[in-house]
Amino acid sequence: MISIIIPTLNEEKKIQSCLNSLVNQTLNDFEVLIVDGGSHDTTLNIVREFGPRIIEVPKKRAHDVSCARNEGIKVSKGDILVFLDADTLLSTNCLEVLDDCFRSPRVVGVSCQTLPLDGNHLENLLYRCNNLLIDLSNRMRMNQFSYFSCLGYKRDSVTQVGGFREDLHACEDIDLARRLSRLGKFVFTKKARCLTSPRRLRQWSYPRYLAKYVKYLSQYYILGHVYDDYEDLH
Repeated sequence: MISIIIPTLNEEKKIQSCLNSLVNQTLNDFEVLIVDGGSHDTTLNIVREFGPRIIEVPKKRAHDVSCARNEGIKVSKGDILVFLDADTLLSTNCLEVLDDCFRSPRVVGVSCQTLPLDGNHLENLLYRCNNLLIDLSNRMRMNQFSYFSCLGYKRDSVTQVGGFREDLHACEDIDLARRLSRLGKFVFTKKARCLTSPRRLRQWSYPRYLAKYVKYLSQYYILGHVYDDYEDLH
């Protein structure tokens, strides 16, 4: 079974589309866990209409997704863990493709193409370049060089390395992928895709967005830690 873990905080405008994309999956053997950080809008009312389990974990700081994901792992039942953002939609075959990839005992993580939802030409170009970086980094065994790291992981491997680092303010997905790379193989598949909102790119502005991620990556790879806060969206 696949466990899908989704951290939320005031996502009333996005969560319904995300959950609708799960309802329409070609594979049905999965559970959905919503880990909410204290929403005060209608997010949880919308979630309850779909019936997934809700775990309420108050946030300790901005972008506290590592803690939320780890709490989701504790109560999940699946042998495959999929981590989604509330503004992400999956192609209808995505879970089926992930499940097929994980049939190989050597595979510990699977990524798929990530594209902007209703993106413009520049946004599509940026996301496609990032997909190319992920593909190349996997081929070079440099898991992971870029953002939009793995969508799904093998549960036993994640628990073996201790889950997500909660002391990181950013790059937590890249860090997990790097630690998992010692245990097995990563797969980047073009058979499925995620569509995610480019709202952070737009809110920060394109130059500021790129500058921030270069700074986060530099801090992580050089210092082993990210000290700057990762701002929540408003």
